[in-house]
Amino acid sequence: MKKLFILAALAFFSLATFAQEASTPKSGTLQKIADADDLFIMSFTSDNWVNLPSNIESKPWRSHGFSFMFMNEVMNRKGSVGFGYGLGFTSQNVHTDGVFVYDDNVGKTYLEKVPDSLDLETNKLSLNFIDVALEARFRTAENSKGKRWKFNAGVRGSYLVQSHTKYEDKYGKVKLYNVIGLNPFQAGVTGRIGYGNVAASVYYSFVDIFKKDKGPELTPLSIGITFTF
Repeated sequence: MKKLFILAALAFFSLATFAQEASTPKSGTLQKIADADDLFIMSFTSDNWVNLPSNIESKPWRSHGFSFMFMNEVMNRKGSVGFGYGLGFTSQNVHTDGVFVYDDNVGKTYLEKVPDSLDLETNKLSLNFIDVALEARFRTAENSKGKRWKFNAGVRGSYLVQSHTKYEDKYGKVKLYNVIGLNPFQAGVTGRIGYGNVAASVYYSFVDIFKKDKGPELTPLSIGITFTF
């Protein structure tokens, strides 16, 4: 898997270099194409699942996610309208008061409420993905401070490369890897609204984290703050 990620990264950067060279104005061009922007995107999120069972509560203030994306863009000459594409990594981390239990008899994973007798300091599922993204980009003209308002909307596809649960109490912690029944793919819509190099961001998946009939119907939703460079 590590080799696959490296090959994908090399392919992306080769494509990005080609696109930049292709968009570089030759001598005699009347107007210079706007400089590329938002080539590295880093987000810190609060992660959650839509459609949680009624007896299970999430802890969004403790569910800290993280992602980064290397991107290239193709914009019009004013730098106001265009699209971006890229490759990156996402880590979703959701804390709840439920525990995942696999039933071997039916081949399905269930989310069951943690007994009150257990005082867990940490109880989360962590999902880590390699991502590809495509987004439409809209920007206002630069103001006197050289900053713009930016509006971005797009799609993101993800491949699961690692998963684990983590349980911790005052006696120690336990990590269990490769949760059974997880969907290896995720795909959803993304959005960012920001000023300068800071934006509010959202991601909503069209795909549940578990395969159909292999686990609870849990749909990822992430809201956060994004920094662009």
